[in-house]
Amino acid sequence: MAQAGRFALTLMLAAAPLMGASANPLAGTWHAARGGQSVEITLSPDGAFARRDRGPGGTEMTVSGRWTLGGTGPWLRVTVEDWAPRRTCGLFGCTDIRMLPGETYRFVQPDNDHLLLDDPGGRTEFRRAG
Repeated sequence: MAQAGRFALTLMLAAAPLMGASANPLAGTWHAARGGQSVEITLSPDGAFARRDRGPGGTEMTVSGRWTLGGTGPWLRVTVEDWAPRRTCGLFGCTDIRMLPGETYRFVQPDNDHLLLDDPGGRTEFRRAG
C-alpha cells in the first residue's frame, strides 16, 4: 500500500509543472487591433511566446521567445530569441532590423477574456482569440 501511495505521489509531482503552467490565466492567444495595425500574441503554457504584428499596409513581423511572470507586481517579461524579417529594404537600400533582447509589461487581467498590457508606449487592450 505504501508503495502505491509513493507511486501516486511521484505521478502527481511529475505532472505538477504541467498542471500549474496550463492553469495560468495568461496562457492563450490574444489579439489587439487599432488604427489599421493588429497584434496577436500567443503565450504557451510551457513558457514559449510568439507575436505577429501586421501593419496597415499588410507588412508582417514575427517575434518569438520565452515568457515569464516576475517580480512582486503584475509583470510579464518576454525574452526575444528570434524575429523575422531581419532586414527591410526601401528606396535607399537595406537596413538590419534590431530587436531589444526583452521587454517587460505591467499587466492587468480584468476577466478571462481581456488582457491589458502597459509599457512606456502606453496601454494596449487584448481580447482572447478563439
